[in-house]
Amino acid sequence: MNTLNNMKSNPTLEEYLLIWENTNDAIFILRKDGAIVQANPAFTKILGWSLDEVVNLSDIPFFEDDFTSKDHEKQLDLLRSGESIPYFETKRKHKNGQTKDILASYRAINKKDILAVAMYKDITEEKKTQRMLRLAENCYQTLVEYSPDAIIVQSSGKIAFVNPEALHIMGARKDTEIIGTSLLDYMDVEDMDGESELIRLFQQEEMLKIEPTIQRLKRLDGTGIWVEIIAIPVEFEGEMVIQAIVRDVTVRKYYEDQLTYMATHDPMTGVVNRSTFMEELDKRIEEAKVTKEMLALLFLDLDKFKEVNDTLGHGIGDTLLIQFAKRMKENVRHEDIIGRIGGDEFLILLKDIDKNKMNHIMKRMHANFNEPYVIGGKEIIATSSMGVALYPEDAISSDKLMRFADEALYKAKELRNHFQYFNKKPQ
Repeated sequence: MNTLNNMKSNPTLEEYLLIWENTNDAIFILRKDGAIVQANPAFTKILGWSLDEVVNLSDIPFFEDDFTSKDHEKQLDLLRSGESIPYFETKRKHKNGQTKDILASYRAINKKDILAVAMYKDITEEKKTQRMLRLAENCYQTLVEYSPDAIIVQSSGKIAFVNPEALHIMGARKDTEIIGTSLLDYMDVEDMDGESELIRLFQQEEMLKIEPTIQRLKRLDGTGIWVEIIAIPVEFEGEMVIQAIVRDVTVRKYYEDQLTYMATHDPMTGVVNRSTFMEELDKRIEEAKVTKEMLALLFLDLDKFKEVNDTLGHGIGDTLLIQFAKRMKENVRHEDIIGRIGGDEFLILLKDIDKNKMNHIMKRMHANFNEPYVIGGKEIIATSSMGVALYPEDAISSDKLMRFADEALYKAKELRNHFQYFNKKPQ
């Protein structure tokens, strides 16, 4: 069964908390000044420090002495520029003074005061295992056979050896199903950079050690998983072969994606949040300057929403907002954007619109939004109002478009259950 296909696109808060509390990897959130503002339980397990001991500290206590404040600032500047720092091996200091080998990564977020999400995997034991392999070659085969990681050896462009864990990851029952193929056969090479070091290495065009790489791998039964590949060229009996360590990181990749989703979306309705919407609006305006297309910014809210909350309760009000957002999604195209800016206020950006058809679009959307809602078996009448501003006709900046759409909404709400275009010359 395909694990990826079975994952829900919108996990519940309880599911997020289960992952946060039970993952083996340390996860912590950095503020833009580099201070830690949140961390999961594995953070304390791996590094020894509790969140209370490190929160808001600019001088991070678990850095090794050779990692200077200047080195830290360089990392922060890279993240502030929007560039994530992919997986790399480093060393960190445990509270008890022990040095830990860590596989670290930083995902740039740059949302409000949040700079990045960091993930640390304790690979101390794995590093010890690697050193044992170098010191005791006669034990190599036994360690490989019982390794918890998949180990694949490729020679002359073809797989020559797989350990039991590799059979498990690939979905094979016996090694003859895999030997003679290439690891590249199980990856979507067309979606990879043609200059990828991983491709060159496995095609044996360039024998170099590459950094850990995350790729989607297709198993023999057709299901897809995300794997981390560490590929190393080694000499064996006078020939250069490639030894690859493959780890299933599907859950970790999924969790990283969900952290990004949480930072960019409204958790209740699933539409993007205000900051993400404004970023997208600025981006679409820059694109429209080149393509000369027209954009429409819609400012929406529900009429008398406060009365719904006061008379029927906030639970009904929340469900109404969720259903309202669902209708918006059903009435726009994939390339259009919906955002929630707070309360019952929403924004819709329509891309590449036809002004001659705009009135028809607005009437259709408005009629659909005003259909009765059914919540808890009861029919609820909740009308909506909309204000519309057009790019470039009304404004060419995001700030003015927002202000003009808001003004148009204000005019529409004077009538209620109405939509109104921005009028530069009101009568």
